[in-house]
Amino acid sequence: MNIFNFKKIAVLIFCIAVAISCGQKRKKIDKAQIAEDYIDALNASDYNQVVGLFLDSIRFNEMDYKRTFTKKDYHSLFQWDSVFAPKYRILDLREDGDDLYLKVSKECDRILFLQDSPFITNEIMKIKQGAIQSIDIVEYVDFNDSLWAANRKSLVSWIDEHHPELDGFIYDQTKQGALKFQKAMELYRNKKDSIPVQENIK
Repeated sequence: MNIFNFKKIAVLIFCIAVAISCGQKRKKIDKAQIAEDYIDALNASDYNQVVGLFLDSIRFNEMDYKRTFTKKDYHSLFQWDSVFAPKYRILDLREDGDDLYLKVSKECDRILFLQDSPFITNEIMKIKQGAIQSIDIVEYVDFNDSLWAANRKSLVSWIDEHHPELDGFIYDQTKQGALKFQKAMELYRNKKDSIPVQENIK
């Protein structure tokens, strides 16, 4: 190998090393983009996009309550939440190492029915290998527990008395359960008889 070819190979190796280094830096810069992509996917009710952002399992830790789903098992809960067409917004975002500290607002018909205002939380999104490892809700910033509990109790009591066909809707976190929840809120607001929910839900 002559000196000219050796120099060409050395330059090529150097360029590859620089490209890899730049790519790694770009990954670090793009952690915030992962959070924004996650919120956009939730707002679009795009299940495949949401689970595709996670490293492996879907891990949600809410205060002391820890939940871990396989990507397949998470689908049912995702469908339940999507029925209410929630809108998420990142109100604040701060990076600290591999973690993102987020303040997130969530608003949907169910939340507005129960507490009259968006639900706001402080969350930590842990990033590993360019993907979401877990999301921890560490603080309820705007959650009116007493109003939520009172409205929930009033809804459940009225439905139990007037529309027993919807019994159990409050605990059923499937798409069918969410549709029943929607129907319960509609009936409660209108306070009038309607055809049985079984004939409406497909």
